[in-house]
Amino acid sequence: MKWLSKQEALARLELEHGPACRMCELVRSAEPIVASAHAVAILDRYAARPGHVLVVLRRHEEKIAGLAWPEYEAMHQLAWRLTRAIEATLSPRRIYVAALGSAVPLATSFPHVHLHVIPLSDGGESDRPANVFTWINGMYVFDDDREEQALRASLFAATRSSGRPELP
Repeated sequence: MKWLSKQEALARLELEHGPACRMCELVRSAEPIVASAHAVAILDRYAARPGHVLVVLRRHEEKIAGLAWPEYEAMHQLAWRLTRAIEATLSPRRIYVAALGSAVPLATSFPHVHLHVIPLSDGGESDRPANVFTWINGMYVFDDDREEQALRASLFAATRSSGRPELP
């Protein structure tokens, strides 16, 4: 993956982004790693760290409280499966899972329920939440489609072998 400064990432994003909800566009167009009836897991094209995955609700909803329990459960089950796949594939020191999103559309955040699953490798100051959940330090982007496809395939394979939670 290639690192871009915040200004470079914002300029690139500006060229891609249309008037519609960016997360809704991703649900329709991005190739998922795994999916359920309620959510899709995709590689973040503007990643805080290599291997950063987004779990995005299929329908447009801006508030977590607006989710039905099956939607909330499905999103977190996908996030759980991805943490196991990331552990098996990338061997990070730690993984953050966070529900983020702005109240209004911003260049770097979108009011559509989604989770971030972010592998951390440094373990030091750069892995503190304030340094991970920001664009100030720049973003990672894929240099080419082959690199993205290879990581997606590795994570998909790992989700198939990482098991599923026991249901009550």
